[in-house]
Amino acid sequence: MQGNKKFWVIFLSVIVFFGGAFFQILESSRFSKRIIQEQTYSTLVEHAEIMRNNFQQGAEGQFMLMQNFAQDISKKDGFILENNFDFREDINLMSGFDQIGIADQETGMAIFDDGIRLDVSDREYYKNAIHGNSSIDFFQGEGDETGHLFFSMPIYHENEIIGVLFARANHEWMDKYFRNDIFDGYGFLCVTDNQGDMIGFGNQKNLVEDQNNILEYFSTKKISTDEIVENMGSGLTHSFAFINDEEEWCTTYLPLAINDWYLFCSVPNEALAPTDGTYVLLEKNHIIKVLLIYSAACILISLLIWHERGEIKKENVRLKKAEEFAGMASFEGDYKKDTFVLNENYFKLFGRNPVYKKISDFTTPPPDILEEDHEVFLKMGRDLIAGKDSGSVQYRLFSKDGNIQWHQFVFHVCYDKHGLPLKCYGMIVPIDRHLKLISKLQMQVEKDPMTGVLNRTAFELYVNLCFSGDSAEQNHALLLLDLDNFKQINDGYGHILGDHALVKTADILKVCVRSSDYVGRLGGDEFAVFLQNANKEQAAKKAGEICQALENAEMKSNEAVVTCSIGIACFPEDGSDFNELYGLADRGLYRVKESGKNSFSMVNDND
Repeated sequence: MQGNKKFWVIFLSVIVFFGGAFFQILESSRFSKRIIQEQTYSTLVEHAEIMRNNFQQGAEGQFMLMQNFAQDISKKDGFILENNFDFREDINLMSGFDQIGIADQETGMAIFDDGIRLDVSDREYYKNAIHGNSSIDFFQGEGDETGHLFFSMPIYHENEIIGVLFARANHEWMDKYFRNDIFDGYGFLCVTDNQGDMIGFGNQKNLVEDQNNILEYFSTKKISTDEIVENMGSGLTHSFAFINDEEEWCTTYLPLAINDWYLFCSVPNEALAPTDGTYVLLEKNHIIKVLLIYSAACILISLLIWHERGEIKKENVRLKKAEEFAGMASFEGDYKKDTFVLNENYFKLFGRNPVYKKISDFTTPPPDILEEDHEVFLKMGRDLIAGKDSGSVQYRLFSKDGNIQWHQFVFHVCYDKHGLPLKCYGMIVPIDRHLKLISKLQMQVEKDPMTGVLNRTAFELYVNLCFSGDSAEQNHALLLLDLDNFKQINDGYGHILGDHALVKTADILKVCVRSSDYVGRLGGDEFAVFLQNANKEQAAKKAGEICQALENAEMKSNEAVVTCSIGIACFPEDGSDFNELYGLADRGLYRVKESGKNSFSMVNDND
């Protein structure tokens, strides 16, 4: 009876697979065409992405040139257009631009490298720059048949915008990135805005029949543009086919990642797709492969029926090897028998036999786990004994070489039809390297790279966290510290000594405070110390210690003496968050600056 059942299983399986093979042969022609079309789309998308990436990199390079130029301009005393007119001598250094100009921030009056003056206050690239944004904009003046791309950026002096630097990209620079030679001169490329209006074009513009809007062009080819408009509004990449003069063409459009512009690439299929002979060969090969695959599948079905147990055993062997390679130890528990069995990888990992033999043994922690992690491990053990559906815990234990390492215990419980726990499965996974990597990455994100103390973002985050929970009931103090005459140290002794002074200051601050306090560098020579659970008297005493420690510090030059001015604000009297405390502490700091420096001051709202 069992043999007949297997026979019918094999017979029906063969019928199903041969029927599928026959159907697949009928569909092979359509399938082959679809493969070729997908390959065509994929190839065109790859080319379009390359051109987009090249364009973005080229634009970044131009912005870097302009940024260096803007920095040179900002260093000059007094921003007067006539005083900066000698920038026209630098046009040869600004490759890719055929015209550059500088505009006044207040009036919008601009002077170009050829001496022409013009009011550009109504142009988008000027408006973007005076609001602090570097941008690329398209501008087409009267009588200009093609229009131009304008790069613009603000000119800063002491963190204030004093003017606008802009430059017009020449056509050679545009042609460099919108090339058609990758398609052997076939097809066309163009950049449009999200309404389809053309901004830039490759050297085959005549192919679009003098259209200035790409959507209108595709409408003449009987392509519904509604989907194109929707995809462009959502920032999607898409491809489609159309007929152009009785020839099949392929078009890909994708966001340029600049403004809301899009890059369109249209190429005849023959420029990308395989030849007809290749298609016929692909179709024949596909039919042969289908027959071979389904014939082999019928044979394999029979073998799988008879060798099911052997495959399961092989799978277990592979799983065992994978666990051994990954350094994991799996386990299985039986609630009815109260057993807990770990595989032999446990001994290889820890050099000792498992402590637990039963699920009920998890009421006590094993001796190799650090005492600090006993409670979290026992909580997981109680969940396991109670039959909770799943659980996980991270803990530290002593490995077989005596080092302390992090591990994770993960389990999942299976239930019987009555909802009672039946089996538990899981593994013990070493995660020491993973956690160390996370810790290293966290330090790179939070720390100031020069001094090793917290950066401004991390410092502000940790300070604000102290104003919630149990810490909100305590007194805290923010000490805002600024080095005195730091600019003179940089100018008189050089930036190397200046950097050394910053690092030395950070080291002194870390020594002066407790491990529970925070030290951060907010920028430049401005530091901050946050004292947890400290009142005003303690904050003032600590500020005095810091001033004295800095004054007594030894620098690389015996002539350089570093002192500081400190402003103090306290929580909760002076503010309820970092920004409020910072504002008052900053007032106190500048009070010290005005009264002789090298001291500290405490300010509140009544001052």
